Amino acid sequence: MTVPNCTRLSDLFAALLAAIASMASTTGVAEIGTELRGEITAEASWYPSGAAHTGQQDSFLHFETRPELVIYGDDAEALIQPRISGGTSGDASIDFREAHVTARLGDADILVGNTILFWGKVESYNPVDVVNSKDFSRGLMRSEKLGAPMLRLSWPVGPGQLDLLAIDFAENIYPGLSSRERLGLRIAKGETFSGGAERDDVASAVRWSGYFGDVDLGISWFRGTGNEPRLLQQVDGSMKPDYSRITQAGIDIQYLRGDSALKAELVRRSGQYDRLGAMKSYRASVIGVEHNLYDIMDSGRDILLIGEYAHDSRNGMSHSGFQNDLTIGARWLWNDVEDTEMLGLLTRDLDNGAQTLTVSIDRRITDQVTFEASARLPARYHHDPNSAALKNDSAIIAALTYGF
Repeated sequence: MTVPNCTRLSDLFAALLAAIASMASTTGVAEIGTELRGEITAEASWYPSGAAHTGQQDSFLHFETRPELVIYGDDAEALIQPRISGGTSGDASIDFREAHVTARLGDADILVGNTILFWGKVESYNPVDVVNSKDFSRGLMRSEKLGAPMLRLSWPVGPGQLDLLAIDFAENIYPGLSSRERLGLRIAKGETFSGGAERDDVASAVRWSGYFGDVDLGISWFRGTGNEPRLLQQVDGSMKPDYSRITQAGIDIQYLRGDSALKAELVRRSGQYDRLGAMKSYRASVIGVEHNLYDIMDSGRDILLIGEYAHDSRNGMSHSGFQNDLTIGARWLWNDVEDTEMLGLLTRDLDNGAQTLTVSIDRRITDQVTFEASARLPARYHHDPNSAALKNDSAIIAALTYGF
């Protein structure tokens, strides 16, 4: 079973309990409210193609529960959301995606604890989104964000909000030997640090986001241990993550005009290792357009057309795989009482022809139960050095989620 670092976890709970006690002393017990909610998910996944690597399974069952406790007062709120998961892959885990206290001081908000942030605007790939590490336990193509331990100070500046962040390092979680969507070599537990990075490194970040009429703009800066390590081969044949200290400046922007939206994300990063382990500065960008088609053929349904292009100045040495890639797709909204929604995306590498077709559907069955299903079809992955190990990982996935 995978559990978070105990020292950090105990420190986090101590901070949360102290903050809750402070809420009780300042607002009075009678003024404190609580709310308990959460979700339970059962998921089945099937990989119809034969395994490419020894030890991989063809099907999996995964179970996950995410209870959420909110404690709130007049000027403060505590949110605790553990995630408890396990299944037939054998990699059970407990972690805290959200476990923080937020307090208001005048016009400012202070957040202390684990939280998940999203920076960015586009659909296919978000180069500006650099804060949270990733949980790849169910596969390299199915990552989820891990909660990042941080202190965040936010207050209004002009037509937007300025965030100052101090962020503790959290390592990625990688798939086990039985998992699909993994490299041929095992990724070992533990990690190393180089390029100025340290385990106890506290990253610093600044972000301003706001609106100028029809323009939604975000400007960000980050310096600290990055969450995209190189993988170093060990004497036992395994791979070990090696994290470096990066500096990144980024811009994300969206412009609305009529039924269309123009989007872009642009970054410049230094200190990042490329695909072959060399460290150099680079620029990456994603530009995109979306266009809404309403009430198609008087059906009451809408279609959102999506087109995006990603570029990386390192070309074939890009660690992300999005060095010269085109994504096209559509989101179909039924606008029914069940909130039915369907998404189809095709991403193609314009250098080597590797491509991925993904189709998903979401539908609410009852007020508390939702159904999700998706299919993913990779093609020509053997031509792409970033994804060749995943060439047999076509997948069909279905999940039921109960909310309480």
